[in-house]
Amino acid sequence: MKERPSNVDCLSGEKKRERTYDKQRDLIRLAIDDDLGFIHELSSEAFSIFGDYREVIRLWFSNPEVITVVYVHSGQNPLGFGLVSVITGEILAIAVAPKYQRRGIGSALLNYIEFLATQRGLIMLLLHTAKENRGAQLFFQEAGFQVVGTHKDYYPKGQTALVMSKQAVAKIPFHLV
Repeated sequence: MKERPSNVDCLSGEKKRERTYDKQRDLIRLAIDDDLGFIHELSSEAFSIFGDYREVIRLWFSNPEVITVVYVHSGQNPLGFGLVSVITGEILAIAVAPKYQRRGIGSALLNYIEFLATQRGLIMLLLHTAKENRGAQLFFQEAGFQVVGTHKDYYPKGQTALVMSKQAVAKIPFHLV
């Protein structure tokens, strides 16, 4: 019997995407002041097509009603972040460094945010995503979010946002299992 190389998917025969890190050494933690530079840089990269978010990110980051979390590789290198209002349950932002997208980091951040929301008694999560951003829409739909409305001129550059929501469900985040 011929062995299939370990970097080939057994069902499709396609090469698997190379992993450049060991997920078992990753974790999600509350952001600290030293993370603000990374968050500014990644948000500028991820959200620049919608406008300048530097001031908004700084205000959200310093707001005691907003929890900011970061996905950290090997205890040191942040790869993504998320911000959620613990008063309204609104997910204000979630982003993953482009090099590390489609590896489960965004889902892990989203699950952790949902866990934090349920721990604070929130039963619904809400978010806005650009009407043109099909990738984000699909990501959130796969996580159980549904479009519940639109918000015209929501972004600084005037784009329309879809309003999406879902019932929050307590799940144990991956790093606590």
